[in-house]
Amino acid sequence: MVWQRAHWIAVGLLCMLVPLSLSRGAEQVTAQALVERHDVYVGAPFLLQLRIDGSEAPERPDLSHITGFSVEELGGTQNSSQSVTIVNGRMNRVIQRGYIFNYRLTAKSPGKFTIPAITVTAEGQTIQTRPILIQAAAAAESEDFKLRISLSGSKAYLGQPVTMTVTWYVGKNVRNFAFNVPFLEDDRFDFIDPEVKPDPNRHLQIPINGGQVIGEKGSGTLDGKEYLTVRFRKIVIARRGGSVTIPQATVAGQAIAGYQRRRGGFDDFFSDDFFGLGRQPVLESFVVPSNRPTLEVLDLPPAGRPDNFSGLVGNFEIGAEAAPNDVAVGDPITLTVNVSGSGYLGRLELPPLSGQPTLARDFKIPEEMASGIVKGRAKSFTQTLRAKHSDVSEIPPIELSYFNPESASYETARTDPIPLSVEGARIVTARDAEGAGNDEPVRSGIESAEGGIAYNYEGPDVLLNQASGPGVWLRSPAWVAGLAIPPIIYLGLLGFVLYGRWRNADPVGRRSRQAFQNLKKAVKAAPEADTDEFYTHILDAVRRYLGDKLGIQAQALTFGDVRPMLVSRGVDEETVEAVRRILERCEAGRYAGAAFASEDPAGLGRAAIDSARKLEEALR
Repeated sequence: MVWQRAHWIAVGLLCMLVPLSLSRGAEQVTAQALVERHDVYVGAPFLLQLRIDGSEAPERPDLSHITGFSVEELGGTQNSSQSVTIVNGRMNRVIQRGYIFNYRLTAKSPGKFTIPAITVTAEGQTIQTRPILIQAAAAAESEDFKLRISLSGSKAYLGQPVTMTVTWYVGKNVRNFAFNVPFLEDDRFDFIDPEVKPDPNRHLQIPINGGQVIGEKGSGTLDGKEYLTVRFRKIVIARRGGSVTIPQATVAGQAIAGYQRRRGGFDDFFSDDFFGLGRQPVLESFVVPSNRPTLEVLDLPPAGRPDNFSGLVGNFEIGAEAAPNDVAVGDPITLTVNVSGSGYLGRLELPPLSGQPTLARDFKIPEEMASGIVKGRAKSFTQTLRAKHSDVSEIPPIELSYFNPESASYETARTDPIPLSVEGARIVTARDAEGAGNDEPVRSGIESAEGGIAYNYEGPDVLLNQASGPGVWLRSPAWVAGLAIPPIIYLGLLGFVLYGRWRNADPVGRRSRQAFQNLKKAVKAAPEADTDEFYTHILDAVRRYLGDKLGIQAQALTFGDVRPMLVSRGVDEETVEAVRRILERCEAGRYAGAAFASEDPAGLGRAAIDSARKLEEALR
């Protein structure tokens, strides 16, 4: 019996020590670096995650020491959970605190690289992750996909706009793709998106360098073969001189390599392929490299540079008009200056008119000028002028100096003079300001009201008791209402403030609870199926749902962003795979349009809701 008593004493002590060890374990902070894959292609982005256990608020780590890769931050999110178990009537609560940082890395060149140890600081502790070895392979061009970069000119002067066109020749159906153009991160150049009026039938949003740009669908021939094309443009303006070889760009994605027979099952019950007669596409990844054109940037020559040269490079013409032409000294005159040219006019600025000596001598010119407006091949600027004296007979020619790259010389364009008729200013009297229309004197006076205050009461009202006081006020409905309204307004405002604080107490949790209902409403409001707008609408709705549910930013969210988070929170592989298929189908329809449309668009909304319903169960 003694040994049995000792046994139970030991068990009791062990039970007391278990919660203590759990508590100590929870205080220990650990960090782990994980990558989506170890074998990557140059120009193809992949996901890097930093998982911190033991803290919900670690400091933002520094990744500036990572070389060989471009690094894009994708934000972070808490990764905490708690579980409760009851054994023999004893409740045990386990709380796990965590945080995840997400990054998108892209290899810049082929070879073996190491993502070095990353230092994480949390809860007063400093931890380092283990290094990760990455093998980056060079992208290879194929007969099905080709990528070309072209420039509007191989030479340009400082400040001269050059149009860069990126064209992807597509010979296979693709499901999703993204561009990586390292040249757009070169701080020696300014990059501008040309103005485009989106047309749903021709244009699409293209993912590029973690952002988006408007691209154009079309067709073209390369090396004697017909292709579908996806094209976008950038305006390039050099800041410094020298010869630059544009780094290789890439486009990465998934292409349909073939089809396999789909097996019927519960998921196909509501689709046309329930009996397995349809085909399921087999996808293969690809990365396509571009050519590497060279741009020579020339410095502007100092010889012959005019004093009023403001840095304009191109070939320009200038014209002007003014209204009204018959004015008095000091009256406003609206001057419109139109500058036309063959190049990009979006960033063209008219030099200050105060720099025109003759114009500044005869006219008062405001310091600020209205922003120019591009209309076709010209840009219009407006300015208000006021003549200083009556001797002014014209608005003198306005000069615009520029460097012409065709003639390699400085030139000056001038407007024609604009005739004016200016009268001397008339003296304005007080009568003019008052607007009097006749010569009669304006009379005013004060009439005497005799008899005091009682004189204001006439007839029987004189006999009424005009007494006042609290007793009279409380018997008056108007006074009672006046006394009651302020407390009511105060209580209403107090309730509104308290309600707002309650709603904002947990905004992340509130968005998570409302995510599923918002998704159903968005799917119900989707436009006609099998259109670019339909796929864009469903993609945005699914991204918003996943962002609200997981507490992360929904903009530009990809499957690579959410997969590790879903797996870490216990979502089964079948549901995770369903989410991947939905995002891929949406991205294919949005980014590739009708040319790359996926099967069964009408069932896409139902599939999104079904997958979200499963996630609701798994993420409780």
